[in-house]
Amino acid sequence: MARLERFKSWKDTLEKNRNMVLYVLVLLGGLCLITAWGLLPDVASIDPDIDEVIYHPKWQLIAMHGGMMGVFAILFWRKPRELVYLTGYIISLGLTLMMLYANLGAI
Repeated sequence: MARLERFKSWKDTLEKNRNMVLYVLVLLGGLCLITAWGLLPDVASIDPDIDEVIYHPKWQLIAMHGGMMGVFAILFWRKPRELVYLTGYIISLGLTLMMLYANLGAI
């Protein structure tokens, strides 16, 4: 008995165009990381609005977000039919943008 596959057309399209999808996502991720390096203060936080904020060096936060994006990019490259890897990359990119938004003007 054949198993029904969900989102088959999406998975086929992603598998066929994975080079272009990864190129665009890695380009966006790289631009976000370069922007974070240029705009963040020397110490930053994930969320500076909480009561007991913990500040980290900006290189540490940029490396953490870049590492998440790198892991999900490699996983998506190996298995482009798994939508969870693409979703993980997009969420990592969003977390980087939220970190930028939260820290600009905080210190």
